[in-house]
Amino acid sequence: MSWFRSHTARANDILTYNDRGTYSVPTHGLYPVQFNWDSCFAALGYRHRNPERALSEIILLLSAQWSDGMVPHIVFRGDYDGYFPGPDVWSTGQKIPTSGITQPPVAASVLWRLWDDSAKVDRARMRQAAKRLERWHRWFANSRQDDQGAIFIVHPWESGRDNLTDWDVGMNRVQPDTGLGEYIRRDLEHVNAVQRPTKEEYDRYLTIVHHGRKIGWDQKEMGRSSPFRMVCAGMTAILLAAERDLLLIMSELEMPTANTKRRISRLEDGWRSLWNPKVKSYVNRDLETSWTSNAVTASAFLGAYAGMTDNLGSMMDHFDRISGKVRFMLPSFDPDCEGFDPERYWRGPVWFIINNMVGKGFEKIGESSRAARIKIDTAKLAESSGFYEYFNPITGRGLGGKSFTWTASVYLDWAGRN
Repeated sequence: MSWFRSHTARANDILTYNDRGTYSVPTHGLYPVQFNWDSCFAALGYRHRNPERALSEIILLLSAQWSDGMVPHIVFRGDYDGYFPGPDVWSTGQKIPTSGITQPPVAASVLWRLWDDSAKVDRARMRQAAKRLERWHRWFANSRQDDQGAIFIVHPWESGRDNLTDWDVGMNRVQPDTGLGEYIRRDLEHVNAVQRPTKEEYDRYLTIVHHGRKIGWDQKEMGRSSPFRMVCAGMTAILLAAERDLLLIMSELEMPTANTKRRISRLEDGWRSLWNPKVKSYVNRDLETSWTSNAVTASAFLGAYAGMTDNLGSMMDHFDRISGKVRFMLPSFDPDCEGFDPERYWRGPVWFIINNMVGKGFEKIGESSRAARIKIDTAKLAESSGFYEYFNPITGRGLGGKSFTWTASVYLDWAGRN
């Protein structure tokens, strides 16, 4: 397959441009700090040209791990002056300044892909990473798992899908703090406001941050008392996939695996609990009110990626229906549902990282034609619009940040395997 060939030089240039020597930034200017899953997806691209650099990227991220096991979603390295919200807003009290929430745990899955490529990486450093990853995964079980085994989030940013339409139910319950004061959003200095979360949403985001500060960022308490608590299909599937991949790594390194196996079983139950028979899809829900979404989001297709093939026929029917509605797959939100917006962040645009995980999952279960649809559309978007942060699924227009690290990394990942 030669879909991912013509722009590999440009993709490599972007990785180099956003490389800060020991870590990567998502893109110059807009996001000048180290982000959790952005860094891991950067390693996905690095692994084809420098496996040790890929491993170092993730190990440095894990070095900011909290004493309770959490790996935060932002690590404030480099020149972050003017970035909002900065470390003074978060006030987490960590030795290395960080945010107070986490992000989707893709690190173990990227590390397994690095190992499985037969890349020559240092076993001792890989063991060091595996130990930290096991603590992080255990933290999810202790601080972010509901009674049925699914993973919930305490802030929309924690999901990585900041303004997903499903989160509106939980966000509407958050009463904006009257003491927020005036603030300047750096994202609006780089990207048109119609492509980003609204001011009202940002006020609520910051209100949740203020709550975390008030309770001293006690993560178990955050899981009990955050004004926003919603069960997230994406986080559940991504963690389940990561646990399976961590199990493979630990087995290769002859590390104990019994606890990881128990967590996998619990997460499998959690994924199954997200099935909505009315919609015939895996959905998000509100932990406070038990409200259940009636929309199909891109995360619903992550089951195969997580090793779950229950209700596969229904999910493929949804995939085919949605593929007939858009020119480029996979939109982040169902175009047939109210709240779909093809240009506003996670309310409809295509994201390469989601395409990569869904496409990999489809390949694993033999859904080769649907995996090919995702791959071809991904290649066409990059080659026609460039390496943007996200894309309009109807027109293909590039949106958000330009010269984006994880977009280039996914392109290089597929180029390296085709």
